[in-house]
Amino acid sequence: MKNGLKQISNAKSFIITSLIFVLIGGLLLMTQDKIEIHLSINEKHNLFLDYFFSFWTHLGDGLFTFAAVVIIGLFAFKTYRYSTFALGISTLVLAGALSQLLKRVVFDDALRPKELIGAEKLYFVPGIDVHSLLSFPSGHTAAGFAFMGFVACLFFSKNKFAQLLLAITAVLIGYSRMYLSQHFLEDVVAGAILGILSFSIAFFVKGTFQKK
Repeated sequence: MKNGLKQISNAKSFIITSLIFVLIGGLLLMTQDKIEIHLSINEKHNLFLDYFFSFWTHLGDGLFTFAAVVIIGLFAFKTYRYSTFALGISTLVLAGALSQLLKRVVFDDALRPKELIGAEKLYFVPGIDVHSLLSFPSGHTAAGFAFMGFVACLFFSKNKFAQLLLAITAVLIGYSRMYLSQHFLEDVVAGAILGILSFSIAFFVKGTFQKK
């Protein structure tokens, strides 16, 4: 068990930075209405941000993160053998399973901004297919935090600055989901928590049961 906790501690800087984001998001949700928060985000847009977040949001796409794990696993095969594939895929599967379970079974009636607020009141980035249902939690955010945490824990255990950059990358994935009006802040915060839990569980199990 101690070895499992030690594995997770390798991503301490990533986890702390990510939890600061979760805390700030939670405090905002406790003090402000989620619709007002979303409208405030939605009104701040320009052409550069439209292009930037239209691209950035794909970093949390399931296909992208899976492909990235496979590529990383191939490059790191000589050093880590199959453990990179096992850790990366188990992390993503766990994040995906948890988010889809909540999204499709527990909170299947959660409406996205387009449906709850109304399309006429929102700005939509041209060319983006905006969904209406299955809002909570954000699957892209969960996958983004899970994948970035996996990278931080496995490859940057002694590099606090790299972990900080990876956490910021994950936060921006979450923000992109709000910028594109695909999710509310509460969906993104929940997704971040799921992502952090997913890679933490994967590395905890690895550390606990690996041969000493």
